[in-house]
Amino acid sequence: MRQRELWLKRIPGEILAALVIAGLFVAMTLPSPDHAASAVAVPNCVETQLAVTGVGAPGGSLHAGVVIHYRNVSATACSLTGYSNVVGVNFETGKSRTGKHVTNGYLGGWMGYMKGKTEPLPLAVLRARDGEASSMVEWADGGTDQQPGCSVLTSLWVNVTGGSRPFSLNERMLVCGYFDVTPIVPGVTGSAR
Repeated sequence: MRQRELWLKRIPGEILAALVIAGLFVAMTLPSPDHAASAVAVPNCVETQLAVTGVGAPGGSLHAGVVIHYRNVSATACSLTGYSNVVGVNFETGKSRTGKHVTNGYLGGWMGYMKGKTEPLPLAVLRARDGEASSMVEWADGGTDQQPGCSVLTSLWVNVTGGSRPFSLNERMLVCGYFDVTPIVPGVTGSAR
């Protein structure tokens, strides 16, 4: 402590005052932890900001799926996280299936494991005008529409988290057994680590 006091006495008063003022200025302009967090926070996407489409997922042994793409078409960045609620419907037969939320499935999903624990669901930030995120709908498709437990569905209704109306996707599928929905992840593949 004694050496510091001696060192400070050797600095002329004007320079010392300038250093103190410069230090205060730097301290005042650095973001506080709360300010830093709010500066990067991106509001949740609302339905009017999104275009939602589906594309067939590469299938596998008795498994089929659709990758759901969420594209930001607005001039403002927004974010998505969690699960969309998905219902498969057939208006001719009146049959429907509600998707069960799962972390991942046979074809993809959120593979967020670290040291034996599942990581929190990801936050997908969609930049203005063309940012994208995705999720996946998967089902077992082994069987025929005449078998018990099998349904032909002709549309997917996709309702994003907090949404008030579903997006309708024309998809024809034979669902036998499970009908699962994975969380929204960054990118367009429906899968992320």
